[in-house]
Amino acid sequence: MGLAQFLYAARKLNNIGRWASDFMHIRASVSEHSFFVTQVAQMLGMIEEEHGNSVNWEKLYKKALNHDVVEAFTGDILSNVKNMTPKMKTAVDDIENMIADELLFSKMEPPYRDMYRDMIFDGKDESLEGQILRYSDNIDAMLECLTETKLGNNPPFKKKYSEIREKLKKSPLTSVQFFIEKVLPEYEELLE
Repeated sequence: MGLAQFLYAARKLNNIGRWASDFMHIRASVSEHSFFVTQVAQMLGMIEEEHGNSVNWEKLYKKALNHDVVEAFTGDILSNVKNMTPKMKTAVDDIENMIADELLFSKMEPPYRDMYRDMIFDGKDESLEGQILRYSDNIDAMLECLTETKLGNNPPFKKKYSEIREKLKKSPLTSVQFFIEKVLPEYEELLE
């Protein structure tokens, strides 16, 4: 059936650290990151609904919780490396798909294979839920950078924090703008 293989892979995310190439005072695992991205996605979804947009909650939760499961096989590939060029992005996506096909999906029966493939690989699509996931992932990375900066780990993380924050400021989502204007300043105060 292959469902046990999925759970086995998801459990491995507890032991895979983020930001592998950088020294960190506090290093989150990929599973911690996925949980926090889901929390941020929930917050952004509630803000979107408060501003009149309809959110498919089942779709959002499935996308957010599963968006990095393939990293159980590949490790955490740094976003700036993955997205360095369109060619690099395509190559990494192709490798992730091949690895997941061989090590995960090949062992699953068809109805589950398709369901999990959609949750893992089509998370950051252009739907509202996909956009919320994309920006939630960025927000978590930004907050990790902010925490490291506040702990004195400035050279690598201050620049990353600023770059991600600038990218978030360009988001068309009301919830992301609300987060930058209202939530982020409060979060910064908590780190003082």
